[in-house]
Amino acid sequence: MKIRNTMLVATLAVTAVTLSATVLTTHRAQASQTAKAKKHLLVVTVTKGFRHGSIPVAEETIQKLGDSTGDWDTDFVRTDDDMKAKMTPDALKKYDAVVFANTTGILPLPDPQGFLDYIKAGHGFAAMHSGSDTLHEWPGQKPGEISAYIDMLGGEFLTHHAQCAIDAYVQDPRSAATRPLVRAAKGISSDAKQDLTKNTLVVTDPKANIVWKAYDEIYLLKNNDRTKVHVLLSTDKYPNDGSADANKPGEHLISWVKSYGEGRVFYTELGHRDEMWRDAFYQQHITGGIRFALGLAKSSTKPSAPLPAVP
Repeated sequence: MKIRNTMLVATLAVTAVTLSATVLTTHRAQASQTAKAKKHLLVVTVTKGFRHGSIPVAEETIQKLGDSTGDWDTDFVRTDDDMKAKMTPDALKKYDAVVFANTTGILPLPDPQGFLDYIKAGHGFAAMHSGSDTLHEWPGQKPGEISAYIDMLGGEFLTHHAQCAIDAYVQDPRSAATRPLVRAAKGISSDAKQDLTKNTLVVTDPKANIVWKAYDEIYLLKNNDRTKVHVLLSTDKYPNDGSADANKPGEHLISWVKSYGEGRVFYTELGHRDEMWRDAFYQQHITGGIRFALGLAKSSTKPSAPLPAVP
């Protein structure tokens, strides 16, 4: 009887060790699968024109957002050599999306058409602020045509004046890049007070519109047609930027998404100031936009309807 008990104990011990090893192997496999599931993001901050002082904050912010959400890891293109090494068609295959964070000028893409084909094939692209002040010229571009990059993006920098406060109206409350703003506006009245030179504020106005009150350098765009993009944020008047046209009625687009072939495109013109990159609402806005570009979050890309004709 004692021998049988001893054999039973030994058998149970072996079984326990085997189960433990199996569980450990399973956990390792699951962890490995989780690691593989993380998306790969390439952030480009090369500039060939004006260089924003906020670029280091932008890089830090995007990387921290990826780390905190666990949604993506972040790699960078900071130099021409980085661009040559990481942005060839073959090199881009390892990334799920590319971000232009305050890039400017004619970037030395190793294969311009290959880059657009990469997006069109089903990858993502996101750009902040001066991403629209980039690649105004394109190989083979004819006089009177717009750059193929600008056509992909959906808008092109024209000019800007003094930094100012704007009321950016949420046009699609269901998009990943605007849902956090809608949630934040609940319970905050339109007469809420805040120093907009230091932060941003989201409120609901008397007509039940969700309004993001933001202070930044506001771009005026060209080659920007609401019927060719899906508008997320827009103003209903010229920015109060000290220019002769300040406060004149007229829509100006602030953020949008669009399809490009099978690819996904997100743009926001906000992001000039360090304070904007550090702002909680802005971080939620671009997190949603990047997640959309990565294919992790859904957003309609149906082109927006034209504005009603003014009587």
